[in-house]
Amino acid sequence: QGEGDFGAEEMAAPFLEGEALEKALLAYVVSLDSAPDPAVTAASFAKGIGGTKEDHLAEKLAGEIMRGAHPAEPHKGSTLTAFEEWTQGTSSAVLAACSKKQAPPPSEYKGGKWVRTLNGQGNCYLYIHTATYNMQGTRPDDFVGGDDDVVKVDPYASFPSAHLTALKPAIDKLWDDGKVPLLLCDGDAGYAEVKTALEAAGKVHVLDVKPFVQGVIKTKIKFADHVETARKTAVKALRAGGTLIIDLSDVGTPDWKEKMDKVEDYKTSFPIWMLDANSHKCVDKHGKVFRKDDKKDIGGKDWDEALEETIKDFRIVYLSTAGLGNYEKEINLRFLPQNKWTALRIKRGDAVAVSEINLKSLVDAIDKCVHTSGLVPILSDPTENTDTFLAFQHTSVVEMKWVILKKASGGIEAAKEELRQKLVAAMKQGNTLLLRLTDTCPNLEAMDSEDFFPLESIFSLTTEEMEEENEEAQNTGFGARVGDAGTAGVAGYSQDGVVQTPRTRGVFQCTEPARAKKVYREADEESGVCAVRPGFKVVVSTNLSVEDVKTKLKGILPLAKCQVISVKAT
Repeated sequence: QGEGDFGAEEMAAPFLEGEALEKALLAYVVSLDSAPDPAVTAASFAKGIGGTKEDHLAEKLAGEIMRGAHPAEPHKGSTLTAFEEWTQGTSSAVLAACSKKQAPPPSEYKGGKWVRTLNGQGNCYLYIHTATYNMQGTRPDDFVGGDDDVVKVDPYASFPSAHLTALKPAIDKLWDDGKVPLLLCDGDAGYAEVKTALEAAGKVHVLDVKPFVQGVIKTKIKFADHVETARKTAVKALRAGGTLIIDLSDVGTPDWKEKMDKVEDYKTSFPIWMLDANSHKCVDKHGKVFRKDDKKDIGGKDWDEALEETIKDFRIVYLSTAGLGNYEKEINLRFLPQNKWTALRIKRGDAVAVSEINLKSLVDAIDKCVHTSGLVPILSDPTENTDTFLAFQHTSVVEMKWVILKKASGGIEAAKEELRQKLVAAMKQGNTLLLRLTDTCPNLEAMDSEDFFPLESIFSLTTEEMEEENEEAQNTGFGARVGDAGTAGVAGYSQDGVVQTPRTRGVFQCTEPARAKKVYREADEESGVCAVRPGFKVVVSTNLSVEDVKTKLKGILPLAKCQVISVKAT
């Protein structure tokens, strides 16, 4: 073996295997955009196509797969299969699913097995073989598994995400960080829900980019006319302190730089800096895009003086129907201003996420729930072993039975103050705030208050990407680090001190400076600062079973923002 060959082998990425390979295969399947549209399928089926609806779905899917990139077939001009080439990509979806490892070459059929998942739209099953990479929509004869054992895996669990109910704080957080949110809605239904939620918040101004992307022949709108429409729409949003929705829908983004910013007639109407969140921290260049009619007084103030106030609430979001598996291609990301945006998956629905673990995995499960999934853990454990374990960690415990007694004896204000003190103590010390319900179902809404116990922001968190950390960190014993500045709530430590490398971290809305200021009192501040230390998170524990949590705590806790973790006795 020559020296050059040895170097190439050393540089090669390691191969995926076992569960990691299965996870990558499932992520690849979900990323395919060849799944049949449910509405089209229903319409075709209604016209009298023979067989069951499931048969028709499978037949249509198989046809789409054959016309597309089958994972077991090599691409033209390549010896690699489509799946192998996908794992060598650099998209965020690939990095999340493959962890910089590559797929091994296909092997003999007997060396693998069939795994099953739902397609990206959730309307039919897909089966893929772990050795040959063959994929099909009909159930293989040798598939081992029942009807209810679909592999439940979220291949994009580490992707920055926010639930629809926490959309505004997620947008605000990214905007404050100097990024324009790119909202990925994963289909027409999600797109419609997110758009409705944005419009319900008020002061929304929508810019449809179809005339820029599809042209005058299809849209009947001249490019130059729509540039002026874009300018006027942005100015209205700025004057109102509203949200400018740049509606990419299913057409993707135009080339803002080449088609507008570099064109002399357009660059003073909608320059590229308009899409930079940092350009709207104060009134600076805005006079260049405001025309004479736009510079009218607002509320008795000069336009620029008034704009200094309204610009504080101004936001921009990109809104797309794309899902995580294909958004880079569908949106044409190279046309968006570089380093000026962040993609955010918007989760929907009120289904309660559930997982089962043993006590040894508790810390890792909590950290994964918070920092990867962006959810608040609800620990279901009738034995109360979890409460005992957490009591010896970095935990501030709220005994809800005591709070209920406090309310009965001292009134609602006394109970709210008890909760406030516990919340502030946990944030200041970087502790876990444990709401220990035991067998109670307390009415937390009665104690909800922005100045004491802001329920909405306590249960609202977003996940954000983490930069690689080079400094050596120490384990505090419960998911927090000592010695890392600016890493509040970082996950990454198991109970035996093994360091993980999470890609994201969960950030609770209640830790934002403006919100923390409301619950801190002067005596709580440190040199006038509302300090929030690394490690803060919120966890709920209960004696109730998983099924009882779903029924008895519904309406008491925002279950859509939570994950129920059932802790096994052994």
